[in-house]
Amino acid sequence: MTFKRSGMVVMLLFLLGGCSLMPHKGDEKKRAEASEYMPVQDYTGQGYSFDNGEETGKFANQHRKQIVQRVKQYFIQKYHLDITVHHIYGATDAAVVFVESKKDPKFHTSVIVGIDLENKKIGDVGAYEGSVEGAITTGLYVMAYEKEFQKLDAFCTAIAREYPVIGRTKEAVDHTASTGFTTPYYYTSTSDLIFPEAYHAFLHKESYQNIIHLIKQKPFDKEGMMITLTFFMEKKHSLPDKSIAKGVIDKLKKSNGLPPGNYGVYIKSNEILKRTGTAKKQEGTTSGIDDIILEPSK
Repeated sequence: MTFKRSGMVVMLLFLLGGCSLMPHKGDEKKRAEASEYMPVQDYTGQGYSFDNGEETGKFANQHRKQIVQRVKQYFIQKYHLDITVHHIYGATDAAVVFVESKKDPKFHTSVIVGIDLENKKIGDVGAYEGSVEGAITTGLYVMAYEKEFQKLDAFCTAIAREYPVIGRTKEAVDHTASTGFTTPYYYTSTSDLIFPEAYHAFLHKESYQNIIHLIKQKPFDKEGMMITLTFFMEKKHSLPDKSIAKGVIDKLKKSNGLPPGNYGVYIKSNEILKRTGTAKKQEGTTSGIDDIILEPSK
């Protein structure tokens, strides 16, 4: 089955004067939980949601064991992969299931399980067209450029030491990431069409040595592999600093030995929207205008 992409909180303050104006810790916690936004370092996916998902979400979690079993079977039968189910969200007539591969190729993605609330039935498992294939392809790409991605990891760690920025929590990645190979500091995305020979070799259980050869022998496509660096301001409730974005971009352009790809760099606000996991504001590259293209080393 293939799928195609289809309140302000009002707070009343009773001004009683004196020390009573000081908020209790319990009141602060309640207000934080009620807010649409929260600091990224506290975010693990709480509040993340899809439209019309309340009832299907309840049903899905009541039948979590059955859904997990179906999703695992889907990945084993179609992709020969063992996965971990991290979280299940309700959506319109469906559950959206966020998963991570257990072994190489490593990636995060999501699939959809149909839900018929009227008849209390769980339907087939499917995915947005090309989404799982693209996610797998990013994992294969990381294997092909393993040393280069290790250098990218080191680059991101160094940026977080030099500037007052942080990455997402591992829990947030597991509960909300679905584009492919993903870390707290960056994620990769592509279409399965970028390396069709390598992808089909993977499906036919050919050696990883041959798959890596197929990836590296293909001429570089600057639009093929997207690598998006995302750093969040460390200070709680702070907005993105444009000068930090410029500094990171300049350092990236001068770096050697990083994975080939089409890069985006974003410094994001500390606060993110819980419902979507996206930042309130960001500074950085503009897609299609000032992308950073790093080609393979000669």
